[in-house]
Amino acid sequence: MKDVIIIGAGPGGYETALRAAKQGLSVLLIEKDKLGGTCLQRGCIPTKAYYQSAAVLRQLKQQDDYGISGNFTFRFENTYRRKEKIVADLTQGIAFLLKKHNVELIYGEAKLVSANEVAVGDEVYRGNNIIIATGSIPAVFPDWNVSAAITSDELLAMKEVPRKLAIIGGGVVGVEFASIFNAFGSEVEIFELAETILPMFDKEISRRLQSYLKTQGITIHTATKVLGLEEKGKIYYRTGGEDKMSVADRILVSVGRVPNVSGLNLEAAGVKYDRRGIRVNSRFQTNVKNIYAIGDVTGKMMLAHAAAYSGYHAVGHILGEKSRINFGIMPSCVFTFPEVAMVGLTESECARYEYRIHKALFRANGKALTMNDADGFIKIITVNNKIKGVHVIGPHASDLIHEAVIAMNGNITANRFAECIHAHPTLGEIYLQALEQ
Repeated sequence: MKDVIIIGAGPGGYETALRAAKQGLSVLLIEKDKLGGTCLQRGCIPTKAYYQSAAVLRQLKQQDDYGISGNFTFRFENTYRRKEKIVADLTQGIAFLLKKHNVELIYGEAKLVSANEVAVGDEVYRGNNIIIATGSIPAVFPDWNVSAAITSDELLAMKEVPRKLAIIGGGVVGVEFASIFNAFGSEVEIFELAETILPMFDKEISRRLQSYLKTQGITIHTATKVLGLEEKGKIYYRTGGEDKMSVADRILVSVGRVPNVSGLNLEAAGVKYDRRGIRVNSRFQTNVKNIYAIGDVTGKMMLAHAAAYSGYHAVGHILGEKSRINFGIMPSCVFTFPEVAMVGLTESECARYEYRIHKALFRANGKALTMNDADGFIKIITVNNKIKGVHVIGPHASDLIHEAVIAMNGNITANRFAECIHAHPTLGEIYLQALEQ
């Protein structure tokens, strides 16, 4: 009998396994594919490897701005091999950590037998607690000819850059791939149903990013409905009341993800779920109190770090500890050119308050100018001198957002934040420049 059985070794599953083992619990981790899950094998890490290659490529193309001249050759096969090596190295690293901390790891498809039993093949394992961390899978529309399209999994497995890449969906995944493959030389066209790309982000940020991407040569159709797909890369869509058609070498369907509950046999343990995912309370317990669900499978915050921290929260509850993790302060990052990051409320969500907007441009930041990367701005929203939301579009936005996360978790006032000394010249000074406005 294990203290904890964890189904799924993605970022939520393996991080939770390590946390539980370090706290002295006996842990069994079950994975049907590869360690690291979608994030490591087919998501966050591979795309960021490509993103960094794309960033270097963009700098080389702008080398005259640095007073440097010279020729360079881009070989996608080298970029692909680099991405594969990074994934392999991190996969081995996770395996080493699990072994070091005595986490028992088995491979196979897990099915619930009861509230305390999990079957993998012919073997049945018993645990006092079960944590489901099976993640999500790409969503597709059933009325589309999906055989004419690919998901992000297939795009990352490709060993050549498509001449033209069409992307259906202008959310986080869609715009990241658009930025990356545009830098690699693809002609990119985005189709988004909402009025703007990144519809869940602050509207001012979304509009500005859309403007930047268009300037880079990416075609973007918003308020556009895709009607259907055909073989040979044909896309039929409706925009502005007109029906049109476009053709691409590859069509990426990137319209979100859905919880992966297939094959878990949740009914055997009486676990309640619906099309939105497994239902959980604030402690990530299902209706069966010793069975927890974390990460994408709950249909809530579909972010790797959200999965990991919800796992930490669940382990804390199993141990009878009180967690201070505030899931209402959850940063989100988009790796485009320029980067985008946010935490807290958007301006439209603050409409019910008397709020203030504090802004500063990266073009007024010395460090950004020396980097030749000064597009964008920071937008801080305060209510009664308390920071309620921070939105960054610009260089290293994904790193800069954590100052806001810490300040908001500490309930630090805007005035007190502005008194905290920042080194010069740094990108972080933009916070002070904004709060002085």
